[in-house]
Amino acid sequence: MVESNKGGKIVLIKGERGSGKTALAIGLSKSLGGAPFNSISGTEIYSLEMSKSEAITQALRKSVGLRIKESVKVIEGEVVSLSGRRIVLKTVDMESSFDIGEKMRNELDKEKVSTGDIVRIVRERGKVYKIGTSVVKKTEVVGTDTRFIPCPEGELIRIREEVQEISLHDIDVVNNKAEGYLALFSGETGEIRAEIRDEVNKKVWNWINEGKAEVVRGVLFIDEVHMLDIESFAFLNKAIEEDFCPVILISTNKKECIIRGTDEISPYGLPRDFIDRALIISMEKYCKRDLEGIISHRILEEDIHIDSKAMDKLVSISEVSGLRYSMNLLTISGLRASKRGGKVTLEDIERTFELFLDEARGVENLTAK
Repeated sequence: MVESNKGGKIVLIKGERGSGKTALAIGLSKSLGGAPFNSISGTEIYSLEMSKSEAITQALRKSVGLRIKESVKVIEGEVVSLSGRRIVLKTVDMESSFDIGEKMRNELDKEKVSTGDIVRIVRERGKVYKIGTSVVKKTEVVGTDTRFIPCPEGELIRIREEVQEISLHDIDVVNNKAEGYLALFSGETGEIRAEIRDEVNKKVWNWINEGKAEVVRGVLFIDEVHMLDIESFAFLNKAIEEDFCPVILISTNKKECIIRGTDEISPYGLPRDFIDRALIISMEKYCKRDLEGIISHRILEEDIHIDSKAMDKLVSISEVSGLRYSMNLLTISGLRASKRGGKVTLEDIERTFELFLDEARGVENLTAK
């Protein structure tokens, strides 16, 4: 769906706690390439600072990107000399000198540009990019980080097409007169009026029709979606019919519960008209082999050495107490073993299991008291 750039679809991931719903969503986000991915929890939309509909709208528009194509005039060549307010650049075919201002000189100093470097100067933006160093200087420069490239050919001044990626929400914020672009840095955007978004949408459609921009519909992941209320679901039902809507990926561990804001009990705690729109992915509980593979991967990530008996014990604990709990035991046991300077043993796992209670033993302990 993302590759076809078609939004307005809902995908529901259902499964028991610890069945890997969030892990699947994160895995999907990493496979999207350049498409935007935004993640929120069902509880995040409730705020005193903005309405529920505004919070959902902002989350949706953060998940829709815009690739803006722009033709920029650049000066690209090898630095022959650099002194004061003048720089001399050359290509294989020509050489020329250019006057530079104080801002441009500061940019050159910041990039540590010197004779023999290949640079790209964008005068309109006052930016300098150090592309690399001429291959002629290869014998003179010491350092593994230096990138050696041949001297450019053709004209020094050329037209270069650049692509900038920005979300629809960022454009909304910049056009919001109440806050402006400063809100991009503070994160405090507040409510954005519908009129501003309508104007932004018109501009975006004009750019698309002129071939200057391309919409990239990404993914909005809503974890614990059963925490949304009936009003939020009604708003989402309307939002998915809009032109600029991402794929909405939702997850829940509820089989059946009350829809918030009503007395109605429904599958997954979602309204039936909302479920009708969704493609449902069912996550099964991990089998022993899956648990071994996940724990082994975590052991490699944390660079922990563990013996076979301790590994078997950890897998058996994860079958009963859950994968999250066993991962925590692994980390603590790893710290215990590192102080000793050895492998994680069965004794380490049993000792940490005894000290740190899982949910079932914690509830039992609380009830007993």
